[in-house]
Amino acid sequence: MMSLERIAGPLAAPSFGVLLAFLATTSTYAETWRIASPEWPPYAGAGLPDNGRAIEKLRTLLERDGITLEVDFMPWSRAKAVAASSQYIGYFPAWPIEVDDLFVVTDPVDFSRLAIIKRVETTLSTPCIDRLFEEYRVGFVAGHVYPAPIQRLIHQHYRPEDGSENEEDLVRVLAAGRIDAALSDPAVLLHLADKLHLNGIDTDIDILEKHPLVLALSRTGAYRQRLERLNDLLMQRSK
Repeated sequence: MMSLERIAGPLAAPSFGVLLAFLATTSTYAETWRIASPEWPPYAGAGLPDNGRAIEKLRTLLERDGITLEVDFMPWSRAKAVAASSQYIGYFPAWPIEVDDLFVVTDPVDFSRLAIIKRVETTLSTPCIDRLFEEYRVGFVAGHVYPAPIQRLIHQHYRPEDGSENEEDLVRVLAAGRIDAALSDPAVLLHLADKLHLNGIDTDIDILEKHPLVLALSRTGAYRQRLERLNDLLMQRSK
């Protein structure tokens, strides 16, 4: 009778070799990108399905290239500040106009909109953005960078009490009638109004501009290779 050792010996060697080859392949291609992200529902948020629709789009793209996405959620200003550290490769989502020289932007991963949002009972109309700022109180998020013409109007008609710390505060002051209109992405403000059970926000919204949402890559390490890889994935998606 043949011994167990003689049967197992020849079979075990190829199996072990296959395992080593598999592990070598996995370690070669497996990669993790860690980013900072603002809590910005419905685009990004720790408590949202798939962490938000923009995060889900980025994660799905990276998975096609064997990249795992890790996301740390935090307030907007902190996300941008910590993203330049060695712990992160960048932050997302970001508007290109607010990304400074410490970062480089990718091609658009998703899109957001900038709009004038008002209360249901408000009679204001917005044929001219200049007149809107002249005749009404327009709220905004103080830490955001808006397109240059709008940023100019904010500075020209600036009142400290019209600037909110974040979108949650902005929708609260709009619902309370302390401002006549708000500058924001309508998807964000309407999501927060629903979450906070705030009534009276008009869903008939005037869209001003469409803005790309990009990954802001820190100009450190292998950022050029990351930029090329993600842009290639985005190009493949668009075909």
